Amino acid sequence: MNEAIRAFHRIDSDPSTQRLRVAGVNAPGIMEPAGADPRLPPEPAMEAAEASSSVPSPALPQGSVSPPCALPRGRPGDGLRLIPLAGFHWGGPVRGRMAPPSPRVRGDHVLIRPVAGAISIEFPRFSHALTAGRVAFIPAGTAFSLKPPPEAEGQALLIPPGWVRGQPMPSGFRSGLPAAEDAGLLDPAILALAEGAARDPGGDGATPHQLGLIAVALSRLDDRPQPTEMQRGTLAEARPLTQRFLELARHEMGASRTIAEMARDLGCSQAQLDRACRQSRGRSALDLLYDLRLELATEALRETARPIPDIAEELGYAGLGHFMRAFLAATGRTPEAYRDFMKNQRPAAHRD
Repeated sequence: MNEAIRAFHRIDSDPSTQRLRVAGVNAPGIMEPAGADPRLPPEPAMEAAEASSSVPSPALPQGSVSPPCALPRGRPGDGLRLIPLAGFHWGGPVRGRMAPPSPRVRGDHVLIRPVAGAISIEFPRFSHALTAGRVAFIPAGTAFSLKPPPEAEGQALLIPPGWVRGQPMPSGFRSGLPAAEDAGLLDPAILALAEGAARDPGGDGATPHQLGLIAVALSRLDDRPQPTEMQRGTLAEARPLTQRFLELARHEMGASRTIAEMARDLGCSQAQLDRACRQSRGRSALDLLYDLRLELATEALRETARPIPDIAEELGYAGLGHFMRAFLAATGRTPEAYRDFMKNQRPAAHRD
C-alpha cells in the first residue's frame, strides 16, 4: 500500500473524505489500473510471468529480444516494467463466448514488440493485428484489450507517463515496422531501460537517452499495411483458410470456442481470418459461425428426433431460451414448429 492510500485512511474525519464515501468512491477505486482485471479469473500465463520476476537471469547478448526476468514487481504506474508478451493480458469484462475482453483504459504507456507469432489488439471501434518484427505503441489513457496466444513471443514494456516528460512520444496509437537504422537500436534500448529500472526503480542517468532512442524509432515507423500473405493474397488463397475455419468450427461447435482461439489453431490472427472470410464469402468469421450453427440446427431438427434441449447444448447455445430466440429470429418459426413443418412436408412413405 503506497503513501497516498495510507494518507487516505488517516483523514477519515475530513469532510471531503465523507463525501467520497457517500458517493461510493474508495481508495482502491482511484488507484492506477491493476495489471489484471480483478473481476476475471487469474491468467496462468500472467502468474508465471510475475513469478519469474523474482528469479535472476543470466546476462543477455546485445540485440537479444528475450526480456530479462530480474525485474521489479509492482502495479502499473509504480515503475517501468518489461514482461514477456505471452504474459501480458489486459481488458475488461468478457463480452461473450465468441468475443474478446472489452477494451479498458490503462494508466501507463505500453510498447509491444512481438518477435514470433501474431497478436490482435482490440480497441473500442477496431482491432489491429500485430505480427513479428513490428512495434506498437499505446499511449496512457487509451482503452484497449489484449490477450496474446500462449505461443506468442516478444515483450511488453510498461512505461510510467512521468518518465517520458520532455520526450517526443506519440500522442496516439502508432504501429509499424522500425526503420532499418533503428532496428538494431530498439531492442538494446528496451533492455537497457529494463535493466536500469531493476537497479533503480526511479530511473537512472541513462533513462532519458534510451527513451529518446525509442521516441525517435517510433517517429520513423513504417506504418504501411503489414505485408502478410493474406493481405497481398488473392481470392484463391483466402478460400482455403475460410474452408478450414468452417471445418474446424463444425467439428468443435459444442465447445463454444472463440474466433481468436480457432484462428490460432489455424496459424493466423483473428484479423487475418476475418479478412479471409469477408474476401471469400462476403461475411465476417462470426457471421459465418452463426450461419453454420443455424445450418446444423435445422439439419438436426429435420433429420433426427433428438430432444430440442440436447440440440441446443450440442451446438453451443447458451441455453434453450437462447436457441429458441435465435432460431425464431432466423427462420420465423420456433424449433418445434420447424420440426413439425418439415415432418409434414415429407412424403407419407418417408414419415416416421
